[in-house]
Amino acid sequence: MISSSALICLIIQNRYGRIVDRIRRLIFDQRQLRQIGHSNKLTQIPDENLILGRLQNMDVQIELLLNRGLKLKRALLLNFSAVFAFIFTSFLILVGSILTPTIIIPLVAISFFCGMFLLLLGTILTVNEIANSYDAISKEVKFARFESSNK
Repeated sequence: MISSSALICLIIQNRYGRIVDRIRRLIFDQRQLRQIGHSNKLTQIPDENLILGRLQNMDVQIELLLNRGLKLKRALLLNFSAVFAFIFTSFLILVGSILTPTIIIPLVAISFFCGMFLLLLGTILTVNEIANSYDAISKEVKFARFESSNK
């Protein structure tokens, strides 16, 4: 259980890192677009609506990504807590083999159950985040189609 939970943590960390990188990239692109928009106001180039539309789309994307990142952060916490519970279960089994097992057996069962429950909650959050990622990309595609039809 420790290995499988740790592998799930690795997968979630990878997704979380990609979301953080995407947020940073969108913020960088927003800064550049705002600078272009400011220079366009000075030179009277009529791309202001296009720039404003892109900025609004980026705001929506950033909000969705922040929501997804929060879910993955919570899923990571739950999964790492499950790893801890499984390590603690192993430790209790070791202690039970040295001491009287009748005292330790209920603690082992409770610790293992807690680990499984935390793993279940982390998995639910991760699956929910995956569903949200599809919603986010759908909105991005709709905006790209709308943007290309207005050119």
